[in-house]
Amino acid sequence: MTTTEAIKKLVDGEIDRKAYPQDVPILPPLPAGRYTDPGFYDLEMKQFWPKTWLHVGHVSQLSKPGSYWLFEQLDLSVIIHRGSDDRIRAFHNICRHRGSPLLLKPEGTASRLICPYHGWGYSDQGDLVSVPEARDFACLNKAENGLMEVRCETVRGLIFINLDGRVDPIAATHASVAEQIGSFPLEDVVVKDIITVELDCNWKIAYDNFLEIYHLRTVHAKSVARFLDPSSFSVSLYTNGHSRFVTRKRHNASVFGKSAPTDDRPDRFFMDYTLALPIFPNTFMPIDPIGFTCQNYWPLGPEKSVMTMYLMGWKGEGEEDQQFWSDMRAQIEDIIAEDQEVFFGLQRSMRSGLLPTLRLGCQERAIHWYHQEIDRLLGEDVPPALRVAPVLLPDVRR
Repeated sequence: MTTTEAIKKLVDGEIDRKAYPQDVPILPPLPAGRYTDPGFYDLEMKQFWPKTWLHVGHVSQLSKPGSYWLFEQLDLSVIIHRGSDDRIRAFHNICRHRGSPLLLKPEGTASRLICPYHGWGYSDQGDLVSVPEARDFACLNKAENGLMEVRCETVRGLIFINLDGRVDPIAATHASVAEQIGSFPLEDVVVKDIITVELDCNWKIAYDNFLEIYHLRTVHAKSVARFLDPSSFSVSLYTNGHSRFVTRKRHNASVFGKSAPTDDRPDRFFMDYTLALPIFPNTFMPIDPIGFTCQNYWPLGPEKSVMTMYLMGWKGEGEEDQQFWSDMRAQIEDIIAEDQEVFFGLQRSMRSGLLPTLRLGCQERAIHWYHQEIDRLLGEDVPPALRVAPVLLPDVRR
């Protein structure tokens, strides 16, 4: 049986299912304090985020040598840069002299990185190459004062960074992600637009929302629910906190209202099904051959967050292409607005203390799965009252 055939069998099984699945354990309650507790938030900031591979963009955003953008989340500024050797690197946006940011514009082109404060200059590979009035700096070893490099790797065109440099190579931790992308030419798409929205909720409340389809018929009754069959929603769990969702489309229709491209780039499977990948720790990507979003959820505080949404599609120019992506952005913003209506109320309920725990159904198990992975990385530092029980195991089905 091929992978596609196995996936279709799982989807058909969901449609036919009449009871709780026998191979899924009953999920224990999820502590509400994980969404409000300042101590848990501090623990995430200091010990969780640095231990993970973080999606920060797509190779299409670095179209030529010297191009860069700034990743500015988690109270950091990191330069994502394509060097003259065509290699993509990441550096902390910090001059080794007195800490000034090197680059001030959020994106652009820079063949060399020159500090705007005192003029220290660095090569596109991070080496310190020039120091004005160098005679004033006794015993300055340029080789020891290059930029602080951040570990940076790519998976199928997606760019990831790791902040402490000690995690396993991304080829190992994200093998299931690359496998599930399959034949879809993710390397060939481009970032057409970026939507950024600040949210009045913990980042996990927003992320949870996209890891289940239970709310589709109510929150998105007039939008997304017209294009997807929620009864077909199939969940698979993979190592390192990743998941896979497959949902059958209604009448092979895209959320964005156009027929699939006539060329043969995307596999036929993607015309009939939406395959969505929750990529641990905070990325959600529902793949569609017409166009799709790649979403990240970042913390701004225990009860504040920001969503960054990349609109991904095929290369194209001209008025028709621009109009299509303008219309797509409007549609996406309308869908986001539907979700936002519930976020503040959810956060208020968590804060009230009246709901100490949350109940999860079997179709919401990807939520428990990534919370379980958070606790695995944090280990014994998680307060007992806020821990989740490690009841789930990765799927071995194909």
